[in-house]
Amino acid sequence: MGVERDFTRVGIGWQIGAQSGWGTYGVNLALELVRKGIEPALFMAASQLYVTRPQAELLRVPNMKMREWNAMAMKGAKNGGYETDFPIVHALGDKLVYPNRLNNLKGHPNAGAVFFESADVPAENIEAAKIFDVIITGSGWNAKVLENLGMTNVRNCPQGVDIELFKPGPRQNRFPDRFTVFSGGKLEYRKGQDIVVAAFKQFHARHPEALFVPAWNSPWPETAKTIKASQHVTGLPNVDANNHFETTAWLSANGIPPDAVADPGLMANAGIPGFLREMDLAIFPNRCEGGTNLAAMECMATGVPCVISRNTGHLDLIGEGNCYVLEDQGPCVSDGTDASNFTDWGESSVEELLEKMEQAYADKSDRERRGAAGAAFMQGWSWSIQVDRLLDALAAFR
Repeated sequence: MGVERDFTRVGIGWQIGAQSGWGTYGVNLALELVRKGIEPALFMAASQLYVTRPQAELLRVPNMKMREWNAMAMKGAKNGGYETDFPIVHALGDKLVYPNRLNNLKGHPNAGAVFFESADVPAENIEAAKIFDVIITGSGWNAKVLENLGMTNVRNCPQGVDIELFKPGPRQNRFPDRFTVFSGGKLEYRKGQDIVVAAFKQFHARHPEALFVPAWNSPWPETAKTIKASQHVTGLPNVDANNHFETTAWLSANGIPPDAVADPGLMANAGIPGFLREMDLAIFPNRCEGGTNLAAMECMATGVPCVISRNTGHLDLIGEGNCYVLEDQGPCVSDGTDASNFTDWGESSVEELLEKMEQAYADKSDRERRGAAGAAFMQGWSWSIQVDRLLDALAAFR
């Protein structure tokens, strides 16, 4: 512990428990606070918490007090503002936008947390952010951007990974005689799945036993429309009656045959590690990550060898020999889109990705070494460690 903490409660100013990055972050932050003897003041929670049964038990008591915290927020809105005697961490949006959620409620200290994807932050948003005593960033890239804009109260505290759940283990041999290639994250241009499709199409032509495993479904299928900006794929996947992508049909239309695809659909969090252990390789040629890409972190923690693009939030994940690195990062340009939105983004090369896939395919020993190194690296990224960093940052600005 780097700084003495004189608080026993921390407010979480966004909806926790939803199937989203913020929802997952909020749940794990609340859980770690409880484990550390600090009460989470939960102002908002999803109607259905996506947590395990033990996690639900840990959250049960603080959840019972949500009415009290809601009343405090309403009092703040009615009286034009209310300041607590404990820290509150508020969620900031892209370009440092402060959503109208708990903006009449001020913590001590008052902290803003951000995972922005556009480095083009307007001056008026920088000025408005002065209401926060400290800005918590989700990646070293985010911190560097804000520091370069003159902000001096920035502390980088990335998200963690559940290393008790996501850890190496034996395979169940679900896909015998196949070389499994995993791609995860909600389908969108920013995450670069179109680059994966282009590379896998060529890889499968060389290695017919290769099996593509695209875990792309999310509660926001409309984000897939951004994939239209890609030069690598055509069309968009249809969405079925259950709001899930018809991924296999779309991949078939883009040259990957149905027998080369295993779409896992939506999976419960507890079942994901066992599924990931069946993967030979995971690919993340993401053009931008405001945070550190939880899907990549979970793959690494599970021991899956990963191919990772050297840009934005991914930079925090790349260590010596712990993954395959896509070094070639060109500019991202999309017709009809303001190029400033792509500041610092990286366009990975399909050719370099194909080279890394071939490297992994040809050398199993090297592949396994990188997977083991990734899992060892992630031991330093537990939620307990990362929440301690956050608590130290809050204590430093009391």
